[in-house]
Amino acid sequence: MTGFPLAWYYTKYVLMGAMRGPAYTVFTCLFLLAVELFSRALGRKGSRETWFWGACWLAQSLALSVYGLHEDVLQLWQMLAWHLSAVYFVLCRTGMQAAGKANAMVVIDVLAGVFVLPWTGFFLRLRALWTGARTCLKGRVRSRRRICEALAGVVLALVLAWYAAAQLAVADETFGKMVERLLHPLRWQWDGVELLYLICSIPVGMWLFGLVGSGLRRSAPPLTETEFYRGLSRVPRLPAVTANLAVGALCGVYALFFGVQCGEFAAALGAPLPLAAVEASRFAVDGFWELCRVLVLDFGVLGALHFLSPAPVDRPGRRRVLLTLFCAFGLGFVGLAAAKLGVYIRLWGLTPRRVISAWCLAVLGLAAVLALVRLWRRLPAVRIWVLAAAVSFCVLCAVDVEKICVMDHLARVQAGTAAELDWNLLDECLSGRPDLVHSVQDIAMDLTAEQRQDLESYFGIWY
Repeated sequence: MTGFPLAWYYTKYVLMGAMRGPAYTVFTCLFLLAVELFSRALGRKGSRETWFWGACWLAQSLALSVYGLHEDVLQLWQMLAWHLSAVYFVLCRTGMQAAGKANAMVVIDVLAGVFVLPWTGFFLRLRALWTGARTCLKGRVRSRRRICEALAGVVLALVLAWYAAAQLAVADETFGKMVERLLHPLRWQWDGVELLYLICSIPVGMWLFGLVGSGLRRSAPPLTETEFYRGLSRVPRLPAVTANLAVGALCGVYALFFGVQCGEFAAALGAPLPLAAVEASRFAVDGFWELCRVLVLDFGVLGALHFLSPAPVDRPGRRRVLLTLFCAFGLGFVGLAAAKLGVYIRLWGLTPRRVISAWCLAVLGLAAVLALVRLWRRLPAVRIWVLAAAVSFCVLCAVDVEKICVMDHLARVQAGTAAELDWNLLDECLSGRPDLVHSVQDIAMDLTAEQRQDLESYFGIWY
């Protein structure tokens, strides 16, 4: 059920096919239905998050079908998130989550879904086919007769439906075009490319069958949360003095850094001496991603303390006060990075990369807030962050980022904020998007005659 047909469709129309169209949505719906039917047939109950991740995956597929892959680095994130959402849905539906829900074990879940389950069951499909063939050959005559009758019924139904559809397609042109679109993916052309699709779909199908089949054959995840913490208890604990010294040293470095930044940030805002555009741009660009990396370092330190510390990180005492200061510096890094990004966008406008940068910063900011709150109040911080990040990424994929960036740039050109048209941005956002041309032509009426002529020449060359 999750073998060759779905693997062939995925290989031809998703993996090696066009980057826009209904292929993503069709495959997602078929795969969701196949996994659901397979799980119901075996009586497997999934977790409560099953349809949340299924809905996230379907939302990403719809966005890919409408807009295709977004430009720049976002397309890499889209494909990675699309595949990981599918894997995590299978883990939820087959009950293979380490903790039964998305929490701090989410990394363990992803590793199990990408590597352990599919590769340990890679040859499960071959064994299932061999077992089914032996059962069929050893079955009673009545069973074989029923199978033959069912196959004959399917063949007869397909022949009659094909004949009726062919006649009705001639009778009505609209119906004929609809049938043509529906049957086009099923047409088979015997050439080298089709043979390549067929060959590549065999290991893909074995991987998919291994992922679903291994999850349904197991009674427990490869590594449960209890087993993980039991094994972790045998790891040497991190001494409290070592942890406090490390966190205190980082707090000292952060305090010195913010002291230096205060003067530069005040100058960037115009006090006491305003910065020129070039200097403000340099202030905005320098260190943005370094600040994000420092935030990731902070989360790594907090994670190490959570897993390796002999005492809970939220135990009342001086260490909790120190960690609160540590998390407060993290929020300061979020604010500083947001200020840098805001200055840069104000100067130069929106681009797809700046939009994804804003999303990354928002996700890191939410993590910083949750980490700070978690020190003083027990709440599922990691679970909240994972679910919020998934929903926000689906929203980001569903937004027409390229159109927003183009419209913002043209508005800046009309207002005189941008000196001239940015052809690199237009080429990046309009490439493969002829549907945006009409929107650009409508708003371009307010541009100068020379700028409109340049745009018309650009559209004439590319479209």
